[in-house]
Amino acid sequence: MPGKRCKGQVVVYLALFMVAFLLVCALVTDVGFLYYRRAQAQKAADLSALAGASRLPDETAARIVALEYAARNGYPHGVNGVTVETQVNPDGNHPNWFLVRVSRPEPFFFATILRLFNRRISAAAIAEYQSAVGMDVYGMGEYGVLGPVNLSVFGPYAYYSYGDAFSTRWLDDGLPNPGYNPDGYNFAILIPPDYATINGTNMVMVEIFDPDCYNSSAGGGDPRNANGTTRVDEIRHAPPLPHPQPSTVYTTTVYTLYWTNGTPRDLSDDVPIAQVSYGYNSSTDMKWIAPPGFTFNLATYGPGMYRLNVRTIEGSSENGFLVRAGPPRSGNQPFNRNNGTKIIAIGRIPINFNTSGVVDIRLGYVPDSAAGGKLYIDKFDTDVASVSVVYKCDTLSGAWPGKLAGNGQWERDVIDLPENYPGGTWTARYQAGVQDTSVWMMYYSRIDEGMPGSIRLVE
Repeated sequence: MPGKRCKGQVVVYLALFMVAFLLVCALVTDVGFLYYRRAQAQKAADLSALAGASRLPDETAARIVALEYAARNGYPHGVNGVTVETQVNPDGNHPNWFLVRVSRPEPFFFATILRLFNRRISAAAIAEYQSAVGMDVYGMGEYGVLGPVNLSVFGPYAYYSYGDAFSTRWLDDGLPNPGYNPDGYNFAILIPPDYATINGTNMVMVEIFDPDCYNSSAGGGDPRNANGTTRVDEIRHAPPLPHPQPSTVYTTTVYTLYWTNGTPRDLSDDVPIAQVSYGYNSSTDMKWIAPPGFTFNLATYGPGMYRLNVRTIEGSSENGFLVRAGPPRSGNQPFNRNNGTKIIAIGRIPINFNTSGVVDIRLGYVPDSAAGGKLYIDKFDTDVASVSVVYKCDTLSGAWPGKLAGNGQWERDVIDLPENYPGGTWTARYQAGVQDTSVWMMYYSRIDEGMPGSIRLVE
């Protein structure tokens, strides 16, 4: 019967269609699972490459930590077909690059009916180690003497656009600041091996100038503002609601002194020596203060790099300060700036100007180990009366014009260092206005054993 025959054909076609549909759904499920596994593999490769790059130039240590991170993320090398490959300098031109490639066979579930049982899924990542430049904390003045530039940090409740990109917890619009770093800033205190010979003592005293957040009315002008002679702080109110409001506008700054434990590149194992905090305190205003515990004997720790960490925990104002180190003094004995010590900001430096005009800032020394790589200079909020910025190096001819950063903005300059770069001190000439607060960062795409650095994914 024609009608029954047609109904039978429809049933057959429907059955075939359902089989095909279920087969497609099964294959789509398998493919989706493989994409999920590919994302997992990429995450493992990224984290392993970053971990490995942090241990360069020690290739063995880099591989060990990369394998550890790969295993933590589901890729234990040599188990169930998992392979983890690592390579330093994968393209032959970047000794600070570290490559990780992970792979393993992933099973099919439904495609086995087509005799497809598994497929090897792999992912690769390259991370780069960048060495921080030790930036001169006395870029415009004499070591141990207040000059036209001082260090400065704002409290966590301050306006982001005031110039401190890392201490403020919120952007001006009230959203969280993605660059907020509760650990603040680090300064390396370098004690030479012949310190005792130079000074006749093993004792070292670390001093902080004006560690508080207090302004006197002396010297005339607005007592809320710094003038570089009788005031170096800036008293500022917090942004209005909906910003969280501080309990006081006066910023509390915590200073912690560490011994770097013989591993200056690794801050995680540093040994605390002493910690102190200062807020609204007239007794320390415009004075050099040796905080309790900030005088120590080199016989206990030895020469080398010590670290001063500076962070803020309250307030919305700017705390201007300076740091120096040397042998303890008695009475009115002057500070000897030729005592062999040196203090540099590790990678980034927050500064405030107490003068206006064209200034030459000594940024820091970039060693010959940076030859053939790139020098990066990042600037935040270089906007008050700024006109131009030009970089020079005392061992290279020529000059490199840079870009200024607008209010609450970052700007990056990149300089290609020649293969025969001999090392040198870099300076920036630019026109700044009084009370211009900014953050400067310098790092280069090579490895330096003596300084901490940062890591980033290249690809």
